[in-house]
Amino acid sequence: MPLICQDCFTSKKAQLNFYQISTQLRGEPYKREIKQPTNGLRMAEWVLHPERQLGDGIYCAACDSLVNDLLISKDERELLKDNRMEALSFNDIPLSKIISDIKEVSNREGSKLQQYSVPEKDATFGDLEYPLPHELSMKLKEKGIGQLYSHQAVAVNKVRKGENVVITTGTASGKSLVYSIPVLESFIEDDKATALYLSPLKALTRDQLQSLDMFDHGTSSSETSFGFKTIRLGDKEVGVGILEGGKADSVKELTYQNARYWLTNVHYLHYILQGAVHFKKKGPAIMNFFKNLKYVVVDELHAYNGVLGSKVSMLLRRIRSLCKALGTSVQFITCSASIGNPKELAEDITGLKGINGFSLIEEDGSPAYQREILLMTPGLLGNQTDNRLRRAPISEAIEILKHLAYKYGKLPKSILFHGNRKSTETASFELNKAIRTTLREKWGMEGMPQEYFSPFHAHINAYKKQEIMSRIKKGELSGLVSTSALEMGIDIGDLDICIMVGYAGSKASFLQQAGRVGRKGPGLVIQIFQEDPLEQYYASNPVEFMERQAEHVAIDVSNPNIVAEHLQYAAHELNGKISGVHQYFKVSAARKSAGFLDNMAEIKKGTWELTTKELLYNPLVSGGKVYSILSQKGNTKDVILEGVDERTVLRDYHYGAVFLYNQHTYRVLRISQRTNEILVIPIKAEYTTRSQVKDSIYIETELERSRINESLEFGKGTLEVTRRLWGYKKVPLYGGSISDLITETNMYLVKYTTEGLWLQFADNQVTDSALHVVEHALTSAIPSVVKCSNSDFALLSSSNLNEFGNVPTIVLYETGGGGAGIMDTVSERLHHILNKALSILKSCECDEGCPNCTHLSRCERNNESLDKQGGVELIAGVWDGMKRTVEVQVNL
Repeated sequence: MPLICQDCFTSKKAQLNFYQISTQLRGEPYKREIKQPTNGLRMAEWVLHPERQLGDGIYCAACDSLVNDLLISKDERELLKDNRMEALSFNDIPLSKIISDIKEVSNREGSKLQQYSVPEKDATFGDLEYPLPHELSMKLKEKGIGQLYSHQAVAVNKVRKGENVVITTGTASGKSLVYSIPVLESFIEDDKATALYLSPLKALTRDQLQSLDMFDHGTSSSETSFGFKTIRLGDKEVGVGILEGGKADSVKELTYQNARYWLTNVHYLHYILQGAVHFKKKGPAIMNFFKNLKYVVVDELHAYNGVLGSKVSMLLRRIRSLCKALGTSVQFITCSASIGNPKELAEDITGLKGINGFSLIEEDGSPAYQREILLMTPGLLGNQTDNRLRRAPISEAIEILKHLAYKYGKLPKSILFHGNRKSTETASFELNKAIRTTLREKWGMEGMPQEYFSPFHAHINAYKKQEIMSRIKKGELSGLVSTSALEMGIDIGDLDICIMVGYAGSKASFLQQAGRVGRKGPGLVIQIFQEDPLEQYYASNPVEFMERQAEHVAIDVSNPNIVAEHLQYAAHELNGKISGVHQYFKVSAARKSAGFLDNMAEIKKGTWELTTKELLYNPLVSGGKVYSILSQKGNTKDVILEGVDERTVLRDYHYGAVFLYNQHTYRVLRISQRTNEILVIPIKAEYTTRSQVKDSIYIETELERSRINESLEFGKGTLEVTRRLWGYKKVPLYGGSISDLITETNMYLVKYTTEGLWLQFADNQVTDSALHVVEHALTSAIPSVVKCSNSDFALLSSSNLNEFGNVPTIVLYETGGGGAGIMDTVSERLHHILNKALSILKSCECDEGCPNCTHLSRCERNNESLDKQGGVELIAGVWDGMKRTVEVQVNL
């Protein structure tokens, strides 16, 4: 039912525009415009409205008459409800007072708290070697930007000289201007020039499309959610479009035919390159785009590690080879978080080194507000168990926010980073329940909002993500509970508090997450350590945690299978023949790949030709099947989650699984492997399920075997991993005991091939309990030495593995299918990893092992049979032996 003005209806006037007045927020009158096209209501943003003579309600824009509430349907009333919440601002309450409140909570709960201050910093400006085009400088001045920060000016000057650059300045330092200015300059100066923007997240491409509005000379901005827009740069019009899976064909067609600036991701670029020669309709447009390609922007460069980074390095080489064949040479502008090797990574991932390499820009000229960092170790439990000594970190976070909510009656705009998808759903459920109860007690009122904090993770569908982003910016949510999906530069508005529930896994991720607050005022960061050994090591060594060097990113540009696969793609994209191949690919690596020489032949030195007529393209990263999760209610089915891989299905969405989504519980009813759909139904349940999985490992190819010293043998090769679900347990949502194991056999196996290494101990007296401790210590130590997360690799220890000769063995393997370079880095830095593992164990004063040093929260053996002293002696013996071996080699 449309909105109706009874006065205009009587006089038969058009009724398309209305406005709404609300004093719900702080008692101040706000106004928003409401448009009523044929397909529903469209509400503009709320703006302060100083005219106080109008009361709350909906008004006709034509005659200013109040719309009769009886003429507004229930659905429209819900849609037009003002859901904004008043936030606790650090401009009203000093940050020092908030920290005192948190210290009060810490003292009450027995937590340990350490404080570090990052002082306010003034801006440093720089000069361009020649002025910006008037079309750009005018728009920047309109936004209050009269001068560039020093790092922006240095970067733009270098790009103008034709240099490739990598920028590693902090979050919110204005890195986007570093690439936007040269890209838009090229469009003004050259009517044919094109540019390509690559992002690891779809949301970032939408942000980038929207950010170009600041340069648009047009009178009105087109709808950015549509995915294509035309911006005016003076008297020139430039098309900009998003190319990604899920976008309508009409958007893609507009972009292919009319856009000079393509915004996409590496997965879709892999598909685009396939069609450069071989797509009949889009092919000419694709070829014309790459023929005129001036810049390739690689945003969030540090995200391309592991298997993905290894394959992206091949993808960017394919771009270079195609553009060279078309007569152009592309220039790269890359942006990265703080990592240990940004210049090296940029050069490895593009293949451009030496005089064609990258200039590193790391001195940050942007201003920064005061930021306080609190490192918190949860208090000890009154009733300790073998598996837990301290309060759960999420409980500490909830207590902090409950305290602030009760004391001030409102919450600061907050973001909590917490583990995986499942933990964000559970944590937001618990947090919303606690905040509702607290505010109900304070105000003594019912009708509290159901949701103060919304979960956010990669599997949420695109429309829901946009809704969540809109609500947080409008003030309709107090905060978000997110996985690492929001640690990158997606615009989520101004936030005051960032709480990290557990260590992010790397210093780069820590800095990215911490950078989410304090963008437009003072910010507070709270790092809450879990009971995992590495985190407790950092809790005991806070100076090392805060001052340590950022980790290196590991990729493998010599992986035979990856190089061989993409070299064939590169030839295919050049109509079957590629010249100067050694400029881009390591052919010596490709030759080692089985079947490569059956598909390609070197017809003359440096020139290779495809000998196969049919070349099938694999996805950039082969993760097996990808599922969508559909909720069925009556006869309707809605996609609630998407992009769910096979291993996640096995763990979280197996037949009979019960899970949380959007504060409600759902049960898996059916899994269709034919349509890749999982049908779920909403149910009223007071529990969720936790699966129990097990991996079996077989050696497919042994590539290396060597004896490190008299007590340790090292092996490396390709492994086949088979994962099985063998049951699940029910976990109560409102407290209580976890159920016994419920056996489940109605589930298929998940198999994948990956890279691995294994350590075998010569002493058959080594016990499984000592091996188990070493396994846990290595699991904790590896992410502190290698730039990877705990989800990138797995370990298994036993003295009863048939495949490994039934001798004491620890197996380490990549969970992403290999090609990440993690195994190479581990083998190169094994001495350092063992030293770190030993330090973690020795940093705890206990004798027999405890959750602070030997336990892992994700241990599939429930942290049983752990011999700390045996583990310490085993690592110390191996480490000392390796040290002596190195000393002998140096002396020789």
